[in-house]
Amino acid sequence: MIAKEDLFSKTRHLSDRDLVSRIRSGQEICFDDLFERYRNKLFFYLRHLVGGKEEAEDLLQNVFVKAYQKFETFDARRTFSSWIYRIAHNEAVNYLKRKSRKTFFSWEDIVSVKDQLESSSKERNPEEEWIREEVRLEVTSALKKVPEKYREVLILRYYLDHSYEEIAEIISKPTNTVGTLLSRAKNRLLRELNI
Repeated sequence: MIAKEDLFSKTRHLSDRDLVSRIRSGQEICFDDLFERYRNKLFFYLRHLVGGKEEAEDLLQNVFVKAYQKFETFDARRTFSSWIYRIAHNEAVNYLKRKSRKTFFSWEDIVSVKDQLESSSKERNPEEEWIREEVRLEVTSALKKVPEKYREVLILRYYLDHSYEEIAEIISKPTNTVGTLLSRAKNRLLRELNI
């Protein structure tokens, strides 16, 4: 029998499409690779949709359970990433409806995570750090005033780097609607920032 770690090392280079094909041919252990591939990204997405770490962890488990249970319904002509983000989107929306509460994204958290990835090797002087922190605080405050549908598309596009097509699948809207939403979202955020 092949050890799980050995199988991971042999399948990590595979595309989502190849992993899906292997799962469908009976190699269900490959679903673990998809889990590892998407776990952190989906957690980040869910955490900013629902606000809490514990809630995001619970929802993440639900997402993968549902994905596993509904795997046979996945249309292999589509991208796996859009499909699983759609499940995550639905789980978050259902959770928020059940809790009947308004959720705000912490733009500061999102920006700081992305900044850490992009500039881990760059040194900044204290003045630059102070200015960056002031901008983060202003954006955080302004983003709380932007409607939820705009916050979501901003995060999907600019912080999770999804294409318009992927966002369209995730939020179940036509691609041209995504462009319109992003344009309105940016304008609304700029208006809130008085820019």
